[in-house]
Amino acid sequence: MHKISIILFSLMAVIDLASCISDEDFPTPAGATFRLSADTIDLDTVITHTASATRMLTLYNDRSDGLSLTSVTIEGDDAAQFLANIDGTAISHDSSLSDYTIDCRGKDSLIAFVQFNAKDIDQDDAALSEARLVFTLANGQHQSVVLLGYSQDAIVLSSNVITTNTTLQATRPYVINDSLVVAEDATLTLSPGTTLLFRPQAYLKVNGTLIANGTVEQPVTMRGHRLDNMFEHQPYDRINNQWQGITFTATSYNNRLNHCDIHSSNYGIVCDSSDITRLKLQLENSVVHNTKLDALRLTATQAFIGNSQISNAEGRCVFVTGGDLQFIHCTIASFSPFTAMRGSALVFSNYSGTIPYPLQRLDIVNSIVTGYASDEIFGERISDESIPFSFSFRNSLLCTPEVTDNPDVSQCLWEATDDTLTRARNFVPFDLPALYYEFQLRPDSKARGLANPIIAEQYYPLDRLGRKRTPVSDAGCYQFTE
Repeated sequence: MHKISIILFSLMAVIDLASCISDEDFPTPAGATFRLSADTIDLDTVITHTASATRMLTLYNDRSDGLSLTSVTIEGDDAAQFLANIDGTAISHDSSLSDYTIDCRGKDSLIAFVQFNAKDIDQDDAALSEARLVFTLANGQHQSVVLLGYSQDAIVLSSNVITTNTTLQATRPYVINDSLVVAEDATLTLSPGTTLLFRPQAYLKVNGTLIANGTVEQPVTMRGHRLDNMFEHQPYDRINNQWQGITFTATSYNNRLNHCDIHSSNYGIVCDSSDITRLKLQLENSVVHNTKLDALRLTATQAFIGNSQISNAEGRCVFVTGGDLQFIHCTIASFSPFTAMRGSALVFSNYSGTIPYPLQRLDIVNSIVTGYASDEIFGERISDESIPFSFSFRNSLLCTPEVTDNPDVSQCLWEATDDTLTRARNFVPFDLPALYYEFQLRPDSKARGLANPIIAEQYYPLDRLGRKRTPVSDAGCYQFTE
């Protein structure tokens, strides 16, 4: 009997408490409003038939008494492109909150979520959609937030195989759903300004030849398909592993990529083993940046890499296994923010497992090789000394212990661990919260004036951005400018 009394007393207390809560007053006096966390929500640019990331809006009740909403609507000519949800209630252009109220206690807040769905616009350039999220309070006050979104039409390619010589023009972007394959004996040419947007599992595989004719003003871009932000100030585009990458297979030769921007992939560029007496890859004035695995992996390859930035791989920025390779005026920099276990900036060898891969030549000239670690360069040769293992470093800034006994290493500067000016401090400060990296030189960088001017004039009198390398020539792909 005593236990039953306790249970009844407890039930009555719960009922009384619920009654107190339900009887709380939400007077919403005349003139009272919410404090909104934003007056405009920009949902970025989105490929048609794709939804944006969700954005959050907070409605703060700074008063000590309660406020009530009696209506929430999405209004405007483009209202159909937007969706919202507040307090668990879905809001669209044809479904609003009007049948009941949403109450907000004093000193509390409400959360609204907003999303944008891109529409077909049948044009090359992105088109703006605009609407208003309108809140009506019980006192008749109206508050609104402007909603913005941009729709971008694209040409969608699915399991596309290029079997004849083909040129893609720089009109609207191309979205690669799963794969773009260039067949052997076929050539794919990308015109200046062409943009390839790859979905997460999509890749570019070249059995034939790829020619990318970018310019300073109109680079060829290869990146993930998300044009919007993951968070308010964080684009998807600055997160790696947004797509797979580019592979040049054993049958692929004479690939020439000029002024290309290749970034935020799983792997960057992979060159499979091939005949090293034939040019496989010429990469100039380009960027390969922000990869989950290796940024540039070259196996038994003849390649010429010039005036280019290879940076921020979680794996190795450049991984060489045999071949015939030249790097002239390159910035190779390992500063990936996504792991403390990042690979080295440059790794080279003349074998893989038990298989020898003769390294006929690896020349690093007028370049920068650096990163967060105290040693960013590793070379390893097979025990059989008859297998060629030939390399040289000249007029370069190198993050590795100083080499004094090798005639193939000359006119270089070394980044010691006790230097006050070393590694990242050679460059303008990185914007780490925004994951934004530039590798422009600081005025006091050790790379300034380090390059051989004769080599610079012969190969790259202009840096990657088209700036003159005079009166002094700096190491790396960027010439210092005030």
